[in-house]
Amino acid sequence: MRRWTAAVVVLVLGTAACGSDGGGGGGSAAPAPTVTASPEPPRCHAQPAARTAAALDGTVDCAAPHQAETIHTGEFTGAAAAKASASPAVFGECDKEATAALGDDWRTARLRLDLVLPAGAAWTAGDRWFRCDLVELTGVGPDGEVVARSGTLAGALEAPDAPLRLRCALVKLDKKQNIDTVADSPCDVRHEGEFAGVWTAPAKVAYPKKDRDYVPFYEGCLKTIAEYVGVAYEPGFNTRTGYIPVLADEATWALGDRGVRCFAWIRFRPLTESVKGVGEKEFPANTGQPS
Repeated sequence: MRRWTAAVVVLVLGTAACGSDGGGGGGSAAPAPTVTASPEPPRCHAQPAARTAAALDGTVDCAAPHQAETIHTGEFTGAAAAKASASPAVFGECDKEATAALGDDWRTARLRLDLVLPAGAAWTAGDRWFRCDLVELTGVGPDGEVVARSGTLAGALEAPDAPLRLRCALVKLDKKQNIDTVADSPCDVRHEGEFAGVWTAPAKVAYPKKDRDYVPFYEGCLKTIAEYVGVAYEPGFNTRTGYIPVLADEATWALGDRGVRCFAWIRFRPLTESVKGVGEKEFPANTGQPS
């Protein structure tokens, strides 16, 4: 994870299951039996899978406490069935289906999307399925922890005020005045950050590794924040707010997850209400000293 700085702050949201080291090894594909690609209940799991899993179906009923839910499944066919490995096409299918099942982009909520492949023994036995699992988190930063929940996530984001939606955030600094954590918070308590929306990085934008790589993120998130607060994006807008981009880890980025969660960071004038649509008068320059 890239370290936070006062000027540009970046959180990398890891995913448990989007690697390319899936269950199948190299070599020719074994004859694959028919695999049902729509799991019957139970479709929830006591714990999130670590990249691979032994079975397609869930381990517990979704009404009981669980930590992951299979929201969609598919099947490797043709050349893709020769080796179980993640691909942009497979992740894209999971992304689309998760958003459809929830009622909105899963990135607008305290959720993680995991792509799960058959474990080695299951692959050798002929399984060619993949699972798309959603996991609830306490927050979307690296300090976010998996939540044990009860009930399905289907339709969980259909309401504008759905409890899972990202809202305002408490931003804590470490001893060096770098950002340490960004914790989800109601907007009616003193806070410094607020989720403003998702910026989708163009395909040509490389995964950031050096300071200059963050230039498109800077502009993309500030434009997203400007639209959220109802202020024109023009020279000088960056004096009104800092920003906190939360992006996928490098492996998931390579699979096509270009959705960047953008948080406004109001460091010098903590708020007690949302800044959504407040306009220019209520969103002044963010300069001065901490109060």
